[in-house]
Amino acid sequence: MDGRRVTADMLAVIPASIRNSSPLLLQAECEEGLLQGRLSDAKRLIESALRAFAAQANEEAMLTLMGMLGLLYQQVGDRSDSRPVIDFLRMEWEHSGQACSGFVPWSLARALAGGGLNEQSGLASPEGLFQAAANRFREEGKPLWAAIVMLERLLYDPQSDLLANPEWRLLLQWLGRSLDETSLGLALKETLNAGGKPRDETIELLPARYVYLVNAICFGRANRRPPRSLDDDIEVQFFAAAAELRRELQRGDTARAGELFQALDGYAALVSSPEIKRRLTELDVLRQQMAKEEAAEPAAAASVQPVAEEKPSPVEPEALAVQDRRWRVQLVDGLRFSASDGQVAEPVWKRRKAGELLVYLLLQPAYKANREQVLERVFGEGEAAKQSNQLYVTLHDLRHTLREMGMSDPVYVKRGVIGLDEQIIEQVDAETYMTLSRVGDQLWNDDREAACRLYEEALPLYGQLATELPNVEWLERTREQMLDRQTNMLKRLAIYYTDMRDEVKAEQALSEWIALRPKQEEAYEAMIRHCLAKGHRAEAIGWYKRLERMYEEEFGSEPLEETRRLIWN
Repeated sequence: MDGRRVTADMLAVIPASIRNSSPLLLQAECEEGLLQGRLSDAKRLIESALRAFAAQANEEAMLTLMGMLGLLYQQVGDRSDSRPVIDFLRMEWEHSGQACSGFVPWSLARALAGGGLNEQSGLASPEGLFQAAANRFREEGKPLWAAIVMLERLLYDPQSDLLANPEWRLLLQWLGRSLDETSLGLALKETLNAGGKPRDETIELLPARYVYLVNAICFGRANRRPPRSLDDDIEVQFFAAAAELRRELQRGDTARAGELFQALDGYAALVSSPEIKRRLTELDVLRQQMAKEEAAEPAAAASVQPVAEEKPSPVEPEALAVQDRRWRVQLVDGLRFSASDGQVAEPVWKRRKAGELLVYLLLQPAYKANREQVLERVFGEGEAAKQSNQLYVTLHDLRHTLREMGMSDPVYVKRGVIGLDEQIIEQVDAETYMTLSRVGDQLWNDDREAACRLYEEALPLYGQLATELPNVEWLERTREQMLDRQTNMLKRLAIYYTDMRDEVKAEQALSEWIALRPKQEEAYEAMIRHCLAKGHRAEAIGWYKRLERMYEEEFGSEPLEETRRLIWN
């Protein structure tokens, strides 16, 4: 009623029987499903909401939902069901555009770009339709969706200079005034103002679909596997397959690369953009170039007459086992390598930077990063020639140390990318921790039991990251992210077990929260509420006194009045 977005947390407290009987609440759920990329759920909800609004003869709401349905069809690549919906939306837009929601020109923009509309349709370019969608959302007083459309447009063609467009700059200024000061609102503002390249911690605040696409498109660092919730999203699957194809080309597997290229071509036929076309062309050139090089190698070898036939020397079984060994890497509480055959190794570095470079690569998606990124983060500012020399020496030390541990060709440098061979890495504890926590966060709104199972699995993996590197600036940011994640998981476990009336586990989560963040008043407040709910007033007073002492020692002040009232009122 007050015009703000209805969040998943708000919807979760309303019984399903009530949500399903309200067209407005169904529409709010549809918008949340589209925003988070839960496309199969969103489709079912849109169809239910359409029937409900049809029963009310609410044509304006029906047109909005038809726009959402058309957009969803574009994202899943459903051409057969999409055609009649898109044709209907095109006629409505041409005849009565002022009555259309921003979802209508948005879905038309994607349909026109992806070939889901006849080129003789008479519509403007996708560029113009994206602009119209953002302006329409602005007129509707929906800054969140205006920002999402602008982010979609940025990802559609990140190489175009959008900041040179006066309308784009005006929209950015309006968003600066209109977006809520929530974590999502702030993340969208920073992402758009940074041209799609915000800080890493900001990216994590975006919905899962945009976390993946911003990393893949703007930074060239697609994760090895997108979240399962995005399996139906064709655009996400295109960039995931593109990243896998690039890895296969680096390994020299042209046969597998050929199979992946066919999949990419199929995805591009369903959903398209200038960035997708560029990526497809670039990968096709690389694939053909590698195929030519492979074809040239046998011919070159045949032109050389061998002096004498040599029999290959036999390889000892033990040596083969060492070459095939895959390592589990522990980054938390000390760097350590272990293998399934019981082999354990702790690398010894000649140069500290070699260890820092290894840790940095192990924390990157697919264990690789651009050379410029490595120079900036690991080596800092300095003369280019001096930095290049430092990098060369560090890489030599890193290779030498890892080979001494039994790894063959562990580090590669190809086409401006520095990486570790994924085949030798079975698992990295910090990566596992972040994945469990992130997936748990995605499940929290829909399935809290499943989310808490993942949180319980992640919690024991937490610790001090890379203790051998105590004063590294870029690493401190990652440590802060892990600390925030651990805090959030403990907080949510306390909420979940309180709702489940499991007092023992709720109190355990609260105690661990306070131990982790002893200066965070929110943790003490939650514990005091928990004790009072059990009727343990004396215990609640004890926790308040502890909070008082902490405030006096650390800040020379008293706790907030709201916390004091919990006890004395």
